[in-house]
Formats: sequence, C-alpha cells, structure tokens
Amino acid sequence: MAFQLMAQSTEKSNSYYLNPIIPGNYGDPSIVRVKNDFYMAHSRNDGFIIWHSTNLVNWKPVNRVFLEGYSRVWAVDLQYFNGKFHLYLPIQNYPGRIEGVKGFGNFVVTATDAAGKWSEPVKIEIPVPKNIGHWGAIDPGFIHSKDGKNYLYLSAGWVIELDATATKAIGDAKKVYDGWQSPQDWNVQCKCLESPKLFYKDGYYYMVSAQGGTNGPSTAHMNVVARSRTAIGPWENSPYNPITHTYSEEETWWHQGHGTMFDAPDSSWWIVYHGRLKNYTGLGRSTLLMPIEWTKDGWPVVKNGIPSSAFIPKPNFGENTGNGMEIKDDFTATSLHPFWNYDYSKRNLIKSGNGSLQLTASGTSHKDGTQITIGAIHKSFEVTIEIQMPSTGAKAGIALENDGVVYDGAMATFTEGPDWRMNEAERYPATKGHVFFKIKNFRKDISLLYSDDGFNWISFGKGLRVEDSYKIKLFGAGNGTVEFKNFHYTAIE
Repeated sequence: MAFQLMAQSTEKSNSYYLNPIIPGNYGDPSIVRVKNDFYMAHSRNDGFIIWHSTNLVNWKPVNRVFLEGYSRVWAVDLQYFNGKFHLYLPIQNYPGRIEGVKGFGNFVVTATDAAGKWSEPVKIEIPVPKNIGHWGAIDPGFIHSKDGKNYLYLSAGWVIELDATATKAIGDAKKVYDGWQSPQDWNVQCKCLESPKLFYKDGYYYMVSAQGGTNGPSTAHMNVVARSRTAIGPWENSPYNPITHTYSEEETWWHQGHGTMFDAPDSSWWIVYHGRLKNYTGLGRSTLLMPIEWTKDGWPVVKNGIPSSAFIPKPNFGENTGNGMEIKDDFTATSLHPFWNYDYSKRNLIKSGNGSLQLTASGTSHKDGTQITIGAIHKSFEVTIEIQMPSTGAKAGIALENDGVVYDGAMATFTEGPDWRMNEAERYPATKGHVFFKIKNFRKDISLLYSDDGFNWISFGKGLRVEDSYKIKLFGAGNGTVEFKNFHYTAIE
C-alpha cells in the first residue's frame, strides 16, 4: 500500500518542528503515554482512529475502528490502566436510544493492544442532570484518585463516580467546577466549558478544560487549567490562564483549545490540542503540540511563552520516523487505509486490491452514491485519479464536497451547477470507458481538468470559487461497478 500522511513538522537543522503535528481535520485529540510509547485518539463520526509515536512529532495511524450502528461520536478520552486501553466516548446515536431523548450517551471500549481488536461499546449509565447544558453530558475525562476511586468528568463541570471496573456510574452526577471567567471584552462564542482532561502531579489534581466555543470568532477557543487537592474539588483556577488562546485574527492558528497535558519519558511536559489555520477553517481542526514548563508556584504554562506558529525545539526522546506530506494510494492493499472514511453500512460495496478500488454504484449522484472520502491538509493542493468504467449504467467521479467532475463512460462533465454551466462543460474523452481527472484548489479557487493519458491535461474551461471544499470524495452512482486507480494528492502550498 502506498499511502502516507505524515506530520508537517517542517524541520530546521533537524532540531525543530513546526505545527501542526497532524494536519487536516483531526480535532479533539486525546493522548496517553505507555512507558516510552505515545498513543493518540481522535473521534470519527462512526468510530475512532488511533495513532502511535515515540517522539511526539512523527505519528502513524495504527487502527481505524468502526462502531457499527453508532454515529456522531464526539470528543473521546484515551486512558491506560489495569493493563488495558480504555476509550471513553460520547455518542449521540446508538442502539437502544429512546426517540426524543436529548443529549448523548457515554460509552467505553477497551483493548489490550491499541492496534488490535477493541471491545464492543459498554454504555455507562449516567443519570444526566437536566441543567447540564444544551448537548447533555459530552467530552468525558477519566481520573483514578489516589484513594482508589474512579471518576468521570463531563462537560460543564460535572463529575460522577465510576465502579471498580470504571464502566458503570455510581450515584448521581455533581457539579464541582464553574470554569474560568475570561475578560468581558474578549470575543468568544460562548462559555462552553468542556473537554475536562485530568492528571495528578506533586500533591495536586490538575484539570485542563476548553472554553469559549469550538467555532465562532477566531479568538473564541482556549485551554484553561485548575487544580485541587482532591479528585472532586474544590477547584482553584490558575492565575496564568489561559494556557493556549488566539488573541488576534492575525495569528497563524485560530480556535486553539481542547487540550490534553502529559509528561514524557525525560520528565518534560507537553500539551496536545487543536487549532484551525487562519482563513482556512474549512481544513478542519489540526492537532498542535506545545512544550510546557512549571512556574515556581506550581502552575503549567507554555514554555518560554513561544507562539504556536514558531519553530519549536524537538523532544529529546523517541525515534524520528520521517517527515513528509505525501498522500497517495495505489490500492494494492485489500483493506482501505485508516485515513479513508466511508459509510460502514456500505462496506460490502467497497473493494480494494490488486491496484484498483472498485465501488459498486448506488444512489443517483455524488451526494448519495457509494463513496470514500479523505480530508485535504493544505490550503492549496491538487488531486488526480484514473477512472475505468467496466460496466454501463453507472457514473464515477471525484469531487471536493459536492463540486467536481463525473464520467459515465462516454461524457465527462461537472457534478454541480445550473444547466448552462453543466451543458457548457460537456467533454468527450478519446477512449470510451477510461479517463483521468484532476482538481486543483489554489487558495479556494478551483480548476477542473481531464486527460486521456494522465500527462496532457485539458481544462473544462470554467472554474469555481469555493470557500470550504476540503473533503475529497471518490464516488460511484447508478447501477454497476466503477473502478479507480492511482489516487494522488500533491501539495501546492
């Protein structure tokens, strides 16, 4: 399988890295260290993805887990204890959900090997208070106290005790934290206290929380920290809050929040969190990494106050597994790479191997047909794909969100637009049943091209301006089978 997506980590004399460590739409990161290995989890709509690293800068995906029958998985919390990985997940749609019930259910899955098989979700029966917030109990954060008890924190400062297995709630949830009061003149989206991530150090329990809202103004999101002598409060806010925050829209990274703080094998401290690239929020929330130092009075702050856009000294541990931005797939493997996303209920319609991706067509268009998607990771890029049509009655194409090009075996045209635009774009490649397509996105200006041989490209002659088209989609619609080969993604800037 030739498919790679490495951390950006642009290097300067091999001693520095440049954020993000995982580009693209990988928000709400949760990280755990097991001896000298780091594992990071991100939620996907219908499951989650697990990454591995030994040096915090270079990451590789080791597992993509689908949870059949579950969807709208939000911010997860990855833990390791009792010889097992535990992943706590808030899920809005799940088997047995009662219609009309507001909010999310909280679940936990476990595995002895992060790259291996994970258990089926176990529902944590949490009696959710009515005033917990609009979305209900989301963003779980686990902590095992020094007196042997297990607690699960939730959004809006609520906490509930778990049993000895850390899979069932005991008693009622209690509100123990109100968050940090940001200055009144700060431009935020909302209070939105969420993402409690906890750890213990030097006699204190520390809790890193997100506030300000994930979206909204560029300056909305932030990470704040509080500490307590007990696992359930009372909590004291840091006088140095916030830990991370975007103070101006001129900064490189917007919406900097939702962090997990942790220590490394050399006793250094770090925080991993997400942010959006200035003026290119459609790329999603990339994963950022910043070094942490401790003040004399026992509070964590960003080391030396360096900005998240700076060249940052690399960690002094672990292995450099290489850097790069190449994304390509020749579809030689029989299973799709973890970066591809698709509707798991249609997995039987998707087949990879022997150098081609075959989709059994369904639906009527690029919107409801059989499809696989991947998020772009640059503000300017181009993608190319080779298409073969072994059967009639189907259409195949490539699109950025809904705008792209489609082929029926004879005619190539646009996927979206008014009749005049669609008709003026009709093209007829020289060889029936075979075509190459290219889409170029240069700072949101879209060019669409086709080719008979993959070398000489012909423009459709009509481009687009699309603000947030960063999800690349391969699709097959209608009846029959469509075939893709040689997917290439090239960074422009």
